[in-house]
Amino acid sequence: MLLELFLTLGALCSVLTVFLNATLVTSILDIWIPIALWLGYSAAFFVLYALFFMLLSVFVDKTKPQSKPNRFYLALFVETIALYFRLARIEIRVRGKNKVPENGNFLLVSNHLSDHDFMSMLTVLRGRSIAFVSKPENFNYPIVGKYLHKGGFLPINREDAREALVTIREVGERMSTMPISYGVFPEGTRNRQIDGLLPFREGVFMMAKKAGVPIVIVRVTDTDKVKKRAPWRKTRVYVDFVDVIDAQTVKAERSHELSEMVRERMAAAEGLPRVPEIRRTFKYGNH
Repeated sequence: MLLELFLTLGALCSVLTVFLNATLVTSILDIWIPIALWLGYSAAFFVLYALFFMLLSVFVDKTKPQSKPNRFYLALFVETIALYFRLARIEIRVRGKNKVPENGNFLLVSNHLSDHDFMSMLTVLRGRSIAFVSKPENFNYPIVGKYLHKGGFLPINREDAREALVTIREVGERMSTMPISYGVFPEGTRNRQIDGLLPFREGVFMMAKKAGVPIVIVRVTDTDKVKKRAPWRKTRVYVDFVDVIDAQTVKAERSHELSEMVRERMAAAEGLPRVPEIRRTFKYGNH
């Protein structure tokens, strides 16, 4: 959406400039002038947006606890991710999006291949308030770390069970009282194996139990190829919404049982055919 906006504004400014300066184009040979103006104006709007994005991060204090997610910062961050996907020639193909609950919060549970996992899911689910639980190191990135903090992302210390439990409780509390869902990677770290899933950390399922929300199971594929290909070659990644475990079942089952249930269904989706039906997921409402 942002790319189309920049191009449209660039075209309007180009037409207006030519209209106000009729001597700019006096023959068919001068057609390159409005085209050059269009590209120049579009690039200028892109630069202005980048400066605006960076400027907003200046007002974020990461040392100050974020009591609730800032929906404006979160939405701006997601739109910027979608713009990055367009420029990096990353094409998302999605299946089963209609399984995602239309109303209410949920816990998004996915396998983990790269940093593009959460970005792919956020792009597909644009229009929904979703943050992720992430490793503390990601909050140290310049600018991005501030948007993660302001947007409601929460760090989880995988090496300290007590600190991890604090994060688990915080996520459960937020999903119980605020209009925001959360995403987690139960493998705990990137899976660099050729096949199969890493052992799950069962504690993450306590988030859904404490909040009483359904679990949406996702399988991402080929997100680990982006780094080697983009932007010089198009990269096609796949997001499969495998299944949903309803809130009643989440409440009734133990964390260990939920972990096994999710792992089994996620593993079963590994051999699914590549998704053919949706080529791009940059607009709201794609299923």
